[in-house]
Amino acid sequence: MRCLLIAWTVLIEAVRRREVYAIVLVSTLLIGALATTRFFDLQGVSKFYREVALQIMTIATNLTVIIVAARQLPREFESRTIYPLLAKPVSRFTFMLGKLLGVMGAGVFCFLLFMLVFLGGCWSLDVFVSPALFAQFLYLQVMGLLIVATLSFALSLLTNLDAAITMGALLYMLSSIFLGALTYLYQFSDEAVKVVLKVMVFVVPQLSLFDLSEKVVHQETWPPVPAHVVVELTAYSLVFSGIFFGIALMLFRRRAL
Repeated sequence: MRCLLIAWTVLIEAVRRREVYAIVLVSTLLIGALATTRFFDLQGVSKFYREVALQIMTIATNLTVIIVAARQLPREFESRTIYPLLAKPVSRFTFMLGKLLGVMGAGVFCFLLFMLVFLGGCWSLDVFVSPALFAQFLYLQVMGLLIVATLSFALSLLTNLDAAITMGALLYMLSSIFLGALTYLYQFSDEAVKVVLKVMVFVVPQLSLFDLSEKVVHQETWPPVPAHVVVELTAYSLVFSGIFFGIALMLFRRRAL
């Protein structure tokens, strides 16, 4: 119960902040620009803009989660509101889990607002969106957000707030090209370096695996992802998020209050 109360407090505070709606407004303007392609009847351009819209919305949601997650614990320490909470008593695990659920709720709320704008744009362009593929896109994006949120928690306890947000944003932005870069380097590396590159593939979370935006845009070419792949990606997300959450909890427990 206390965990859900903490989560609800985080969610309400995040929903009340203006930057979430400002980001959604920018996306709405983008969709408005997308709708003008109907006038020229350029279907290829329409696909391009739909893909750009999804990418921008996904990036904006992840950056929002990074900011919201990274500032949770430092702000509690700075304002000293954490002390009466932990004195109730609320365990540090319960406190951290509540914060995580609240951040995830805020991220899902922001992402769903974006998706409503996106679907409205598709409707204005008479574009059909595959329900099964779009549902998988939404679900896997949430699983990717879980990794981003727990990583931001860990970074916020390792560094200061500004550094945590910067590092989290950089790691997220670089993750989209990380796998491609490793694949390219692999073919030109010797055996020792290839072993290191293989290890890095398993050690560093590949957030691009959770992005089905291109499949949603080119749905006439791509069928829904097989169920076993979705299950494997779910397990992949839970493993990495569990590791990052465990690191954050360990650092939180070691911190003197």
